[in-house]
Amino acid sequence: MNIIDKLKSLGVEVTEEIEKAFPGEFVSALEVEKKTEKINVLEHDKETLIKEQANLEKELQTLKDNAPDADALNTKINELTETLEKERKERAEKDEKDRLGGLVADFFKDKHFVNEITANAIKEQLVSKLNSDEARGKSISDLFDRLVKGEDGKYKPDILIDDNDYEAQQRKRAALRGANIDQPGGAKLSMAELMKLKNQNPDMDITPYLK
Repeated sequence: MNIIDKLKSLGVEVTEEIEKAFPGEFVSALEVEKKTEKINVLEHDKETLIKEQANLEKELQTLKDNAPDADALNTKINELTETLEKERKERAEKDEKDRLGGLVADFFKDKHFVNEITANAIKEQLVSKLNSDEARGKSISDLFDRLVKGEDGKYKPDILIDDNDYEAQQRKRAALRGANIDQPGGAKLSMAELMKLKNQNPDMDITPYLK
């Protein structure tokens, strides 16, 4: 409220000199106290904010000082990612190779090879072909025939034997076992003795006894 208006409301005669002496607004002591208190609060809040800002800046600097180098961190992440991808790929390749190995083993159940070495070699080659682009649009039989047959379509020699030869070979092995090819006490026949048996039985496979 204007101080002049206040004086008039109190019935005081206000002269021109009084109006000149009190040109401003009337402010009570209570209002002055309130304004002063508000100013003090604002000053305190300002100091608090300054302190908080200083603390935050200090914490930020600490984080920067302790933070790992970004380039080094990215390099480490890339290395770990590559290692994981490599291990995942190798595991997938092994699983696929094992699966194909089982498939070939089933396919070989009715096949008779001249010896175990030949069987393992053909098996390895067949697994490799099944795991390559060459297998697209082809059956396991097609791929197998490419390995064991010549351009004339006939079976290559010294790879497979027919059922009759296989049965004859098995009978000879049984006969040899009956003839004590494994000597008493676990002793084995000498190489000379094995060669003699081979000469006497040309169709006999002595590979199992060469161990």
